[in-house]
Amino acid sequence: MNEIEVIDNFLEQENFNELQKFFMSPRSQWRFIDFVVSKDQDNQKKDGYFVHSFRDLHPVTFEDRFPISPNYDVLHKLLDKLKIKVNFKQILRIRSSLFPRREKQNPDAFHVDYKFDHKVCIFYINTNNGYTLFKTGEKVESVANRLLIFDGLQEHSTVVQSDTTARYIININLLT
Repeated sequence: MNEIEVIDNFLEQENFNELQKFFMSPRSQWRFIDFVVSKDQDNQKKDGYFVHSFRDLHPVTFEDRFPISPNYDVLHKLLDKLKIKVNFKQILRIRSSLFPRREKQNPDAFHVDYKFDHKVCIFYINTNNGYTLFKTGEKVESVANRLLIFDGLQEHSTVVQSDTTARYIININLLT
């Protein structure tokens, strides 16, 4: 199934403002990764980005690969609403990303997050000229408080922004 669903104003404005404030303030902790897709597949060797891992389960054993983030609770309103919308059975991974501005907008390598059936949800924290690009050519722009839901076996790519200092997203991988 190649359906792409886009929902604008996914969270109530007050709930969104709380979430955005957390991510775009010094309260959020980030670690730098020096590749975007994988060391083998990355086509932007000189670029990287920052991540905050909230939850990351091993895709076979479903055991936590890392400790759950002490900031996990900041996501509860987003996850509660997402549970109603997607009706997922298991969270595989929740990771927020902070992409520094690039001078030129070049797509990173097309990829899938996991090679088995799953759903991907991308929640956009701020508006900028970055976007999510699908191998089919479809494009979803980064608009604050927008949720993108798609079949996780669809190849997709990040296109980093050139107009703002940072692009903030939350990537959620789910078993349905």
